[in-house]
Amino acid sequence: MLLSLADYHGVAGMAYEQLRSIDGADEGLIAELRRAYGRAVEGHLRVLWELTRLQPVLDATGVPWAVIKGPAAVERLYEVPGRRSYQDLDLLVEPSGFADVLAALQSYGSSVLDRNWTVLRRDLLGEVHLRLPGGTPLDLHWNLINMNRGRMWIDSREVLARSVTADIGSLAVRVLEREDMLLHHAVHAALSGGDKLLWLKDVERVATVLQPDWPTLVDRARAWGVAAPAGLILARTRDVLDAPIPAAVPRALLGRPAMRLVRVVERISPWELSVGRLTAASHVVSRSISHGPGGAAMWFIRRSLKRLDPREPEASSAFTARGDEVDRQAFIEAVVGSGAHRRAVP
Repeated sequence: MLLSLADYHGVAGMAYEQLRSIDGADEGLIAELRRAYGRAVEGHLRVLWELTRLQPVLDATGVPWAVIKGPAAVERLYEVPGRRSYQDLDLLVEPSGFADVLAALQSYGSSVLDRNWTVLRRDLLGEVHLRLPGGTPLDLHWNLINMNRGRMWIDSREVLARSVTADIGSLAVRVLEREDMLLHHAVHAALSGGDKLLWLKDVERVATVLQPDWPTLVDRARAWGVAAPAGLILARTRDVLDAPIPAAVPRALLGRPAMRLVRVVERISPWELSVGRLTAASHVVSRSISHGPGGAAMWFIRRSLKRLDPREPEASSAFTARGDEVDRQAFIEAVVGSGAHRRAVP
């Protein structure tokens, strides 16, 4: 049970570090956690190797790009790679250069895994999945939010313009600056259900290690339209991990109506018991809170109606073959065109 929970929450490496020196700890459990720790180290080294080869390919396009999550989180926040595992490499590129980067990656030998150009075009999904020549999965983002953006809007040009250079292994690459990094981790956690300890730990690490400017973060979250999901995860991280997040920040981001809603829902459906259950009320609120009360209700109704059709998951999957070259080109053109300036963000 403990092993399965550690695996679900993504904290096997950290659990290993804490439990390995305890007298009387279950040897079988420690051995499994040690293997997970080793896999995290190996995976990180593999991604660093891929990134070393990939950097000149990306730089040659002249398109601004940055590493997000994955190796950036490990190197900047955790220091020891065994503490945090991840499965793929995530990059953010400027939308206006998305077509150029995608073409360069394919010429380099990367394979595009997405096949459902109908859905990508219809929903203007914020990323395309590829596999690099060395076998590492790559999520190529033009927007930090993949789907169901609604009134949320993150201007990738501004995010990349604010990005900073950091050492990732032996490489100097661009990564998100501290307020953008924290908001990205928080919003990603909320839109994914908000029920994994690793997501909260990422937020705690950014708050502790990078010490963001809180007024700037609040202003930016509001400008992006992500105040509520960010506030939800910041409040949860503060409560669970005693993160150095001022109490006023999640209150300001959530607002009283949303805060009351969250409290009521979590009494009925504690988020800790969700463990990936898509129907758990806390999970639904976490994923939909960005849309506001009315929008959240409509989001839930649409999701429920879709689940009534057993064909829907396959039809909506990015990996199901649907659409043609016309849809593919229309999607890419829409992404490139989306780079138009929307609004200034602090």
